[in-house]
Amino acid sequence: MSIVNRHIPELMIESAGYGGTRFDARLSNKNRSFNGTNYYFKEGKKFVHWTNIQNLMSILNYREFRLYNLHNSTDENEFKYAAKKFDTIEETIDYSKSYLYTLSFCESKEINNHHLWTEYGKDYSGVALEFEIINDPLLWENYMLSQVYYKIPPYIDTLRKELELFRKNHKEATTHIDLGKLIAFHKQKEFSKEVEIRLATYFPFKTAQEIEKYCNTEFRFEKDRPRETNYFGLKLWVNNESPFVSDKNPDFDKSLDLTNEYFKSKPKIKITNIHFGKNCGISSQEFVKF
Repeated sequence: MSIVNRHIPELMIESAGYGGTRFDARLSNKNRSFNGTNYYFKEGKKFVHWTNIQNLMSILNYREFRLYNLHNSTDENEFKYAAKKFDTIEETIDYSKSYLYTLSFCESKEINNHHLWTEYGKDYSGVALEFEIINDPLLWENYMLSQVYYKIPPYIDTLRKELELFRKNHKEATTHIDLGKLIAFHKQKEFSKEVEIRLATYFPFKTAQEIEKYCNTEFRFEKDRPRETNYFGLKLWVNNESPFVSDKNPDFDKSLDLTNEYFKSKPKIKITNIHFGKNCGISSQEFVKF
């Protein structure tokens, strides 16, 4: 345990178990445990997310952002790059990719970033959604918000080497330190133009029944992308008092009916603006009428 604590703040460790010659540790489920570390974003709460028109309509109609597991990534080596640096064994990499769900976006100040409009705004044929997080991230459980880093911090390499030495000197010992939550926030340097912020959750569902109920599968047909990827919907804030939403007749009422507990420990996201790319074929004025 002393090896781990030399490199990872103790607050970030949720549990550490010993059993004979085996040692296991995993990171905290509480986002406040990462406050003051590199994995807690505190530069603001206003962001922008690029997507296409079809996905925009899906977001608005279902009133949710979709968080996809890492099988959705266009870079098949994205997770492997960081996972190997974080001492994740090959057998668990694919398994972890299945249960690490993310949503990518940037700080709102990047709204006029030409590279992002070209790459993720589909060469200005898509849209950019501005949104704000309107609850306290310190209260989140099993959700993290952090910028993405385009190099592996030196302490990770040092930790890996010290663990390798420990295993070499104690061949009877086994160790498993699950740093999977942090892997989502590291990518190769070639992606640094993305200036990406990520919302991530690791193993968001505790039972197979929850997975069956809340997760959905999409099929991909693009070349060099995994055929299947899973996602779940994170509900957005809806103004239930709006005349466009509420109705005295319950048959026509479109209020978002969530328990008070839903946003207590989850991100509460409010869409504040929609910017239409100059090549998308629809103007803001037309969309407002719609």
